[in-house]
Amino acid sequence: MESVSQLSRRKACDLCFVKKIKCDMVKPQCSNCKQYSTDCKTTAVRRRIGQPKKQTGAGEPNSIPSLPTPPESDALSGPVESPDRGKQTELEARLSRIEAQLQQVLSVASAVISLSNNNAIPTGRPEGQDSDLFAVDHKETLSGWFDNDALPALEATMSTSSSSTNSSPSEVILRHPLPPNLPPLAEIGPIINAYFSQINSVIPLFSQKDFTRMLSDWYTFPVSRTRAFWAVVNIVLALGSKLPTTPVADMDFSQETSGFQVYMRNAQSVLSELVTRDSDLLGLQAMLGLVLLHNTLPDPRPGAVLIGAAVRLVHRLRLQSKMDIEALYPEDEAVHRCRLFWITYMLDKEICLMHHTPSVQCDEDIDQDLPSPAPADGVGDIYTADGLQRVNYLRLRVRLAHLHGKVYDLLYSTRSRKLSPTERTARVVRLSTMLEKWRLSIPSEMSLTSLSKGGSRPLGRLELAFMFTLQSSWFHCMVMVHGIWSTEAAWVRKNVSPNGLATLEKSETDSGRKCCMGQNPPLPSAWKRTVEVSRECLAVASQLPESDCNVWSNCGAFFSALVILLSNLCEYPGHEDLEQDRMLVRWVMNILQKIRDLAVIIPLQSMEFIVIELERRAEIAIAEARRKRLMLEERLRGVWVQGFAPAPESGSQGSEVAQWDGAAVRETSIEEAKIGAVDISGEQGLAMEMFEQQGGPFEDWTVSMQEPQLFDFGAAIVT
Repeated sequence: MESVSQLSRRKACDLCFVKKIKCDMVKPQCSNCKQYSTDCKTTAVRRRIGQPKKQTGAGEPNSIPSLPTPPESDALSGPVESPDRGKQTELEARLSRIEAQLQQVLSVASAVISLSNNNAIPTGRPEGQDSDLFAVDHKETLSGWFDNDALPALEATMSTSSSSTNSSPSEVILRHPLPPNLPPLAEIGPIINAYFSQINSVIPLFSQKDFTRMLSDWYTFPVSRTRAFWAVVNIVLALGSKLPTTPVADMDFSQETSGFQVYMRNAQSVLSELVTRDSDLLGLQAMLGLVLLHNTLPDPRPGAVLIGAAVRLVHRLRLQSKMDIEALYPEDEAVHRCRLFWITYMLDKEICLMHHTPSVQCDEDIDQDLPSPAPADGVGDIYTADGLQRVNYLRLRVRLAHLHGKVYDLLYSTRSRKLSPTERTARVVRLSTMLEKWRLSIPSEMSLTSLSKGGSRPLGRLELAFMFTLQSSWFHCMVMVHGIWSTEAAWVRKNVSPNGLATLEKSETDSGRKCCMGQNPPLPSAWKRTVEVSRECLAVASQLPESDCNVWSNCGAFFSALVILLSNLCEYPGHEDLEQDRMLVRWVMNILQKIRDLAVIIPLQSMEFIVIELERRAEIAIAEARRKRLMLEERLRGVWVQGFAPAPESGSQGSEVAQWDGAAVRETSIEEAKIGAVDISGEQGLAMEMFEQQGGPFEDWTVSMQEPQLFDFGAAIVT
């Protein structure tokens, strides 16, 4: 006999219980049973007596939230006489399928997260080590990574409890695809700090305060992660791992570090999303960072394509307009956007001359002030070791980039190929004056002449690397202006064999390089000045760490200086700097030998024949000069008379040396005198009006030459 306690009293008939509707319990037939035309029955259900169900905590790993029972009105709409065991089995099967699907979603989410961790940047941490951001003492660790101004913002955002923002893997993966993971902050923090302290302080690509805030949000709020910022972090890591002060082990420039390769590959994988990202500055910053990185690689051609897309993105962001920026953004943001525009401008102009292609940014479409010579935050400033001299690197480089654009427009553009030799000479003279005025704007302690003397170094290693790269770019511009690579140049006609000339012409495949060979030959005084700068350039380069960044960034200057010094040794084997030149030639030949199979823009592999030929001719000329000198000394020793002056020492430039060294340097020549006699200012048909620029940031360059203003290039200079 079952007890009453074992039977559960029902307050609804069978039909109302199954359909979950309120039953009025009217006898003999309730209103619902009457409506559905069914028998009104109430079945006593036995209560199950057993262990209470174990409650799973919310924090247990395998806990699954209870799911509501699906409505069964469709399945049980017919007359119900008693609980059907088959229906109960069907309900249990459906519930099992739902649980299986939920478990499948959780498994897929876990697999994606595991795959992201495996494909992320290699961290090299021991197996089993916790990679969570909050496994370390951040307040103590970050104080050594970021400046005091940026640290409070990072601590404020990271102080928020991460539990309030935790989302299950299934929830995140169903919302949007997850970007790949980054290594723990403890591992990438020192690299990021090295970038901001050594590179970003001179070329301000990022705002350190904003970058620190976004980096903390990445680790604190995983749901808000974006692929654009993930790419930006990879670019910062790539730049921070490729510093100009880090020498290459064993001078092996063919091998990139595995970490750098991963950073570059990660950043380029989302490039299609960056080129059209105009909602913020991340897309532009990422592309400019990639351009800077490609300029330090053997093949910089991808940077020439990216800079065009970057300029177009600048136009969509209206960064070239000061009025638009100041009307929409606060002062700090406006200054940062202005600097981003000038970084884009200088890269565009430099690449246009390097690759012999027209620039994208037009000077007439600029309504921005030049970078300040003395910014309040000190961004771009470079100091001497004693701190007494200062110059703004960013301002210097922007103005030099303006000259790069002018050199291309006046000498290498399609329209300039139709110029007569007289018109081309006029432009060469004026551009040469502009370049010299730019050089004089650099403090004497930071010039190539001062840095090449050795002794006490006025600049630190990082400052020396930046100033050398800047002035080697000026030297490359100088070589392009004076037509050093012209087939009519004296060194080509005298020292390059027909086979070497054929090799030179064959290596000049594109029309821009052929135009370089078709320039007017350099004047004698220009050649002498170019030799001096080549010697100074290589002397300073030999003081730098032999890093791949320094080598690839200045490869063009290295090769041009090498050819110029070798040609000068062939022509003037008895000059006073003979031994220094031979030492510099051997040093740069050693470097170029290692990179000759890697360079792309400069065809070192095909040009090696010319360099070897010049070196052989130079050694023959030096040996012949020494033989003649010994003969002269023997002759003078045989007719020695008391009171006569002694024979000149080796390398002197006296009149005796001129008797055997038939190629002594002449200060002037008939050819130069004739060209110098041309009245350039009165020459008809120069049609220089198309290069006149009214107003703009470079307007102060056209003031009178007698006024000692900074970056004054003279009234007669074509702008």
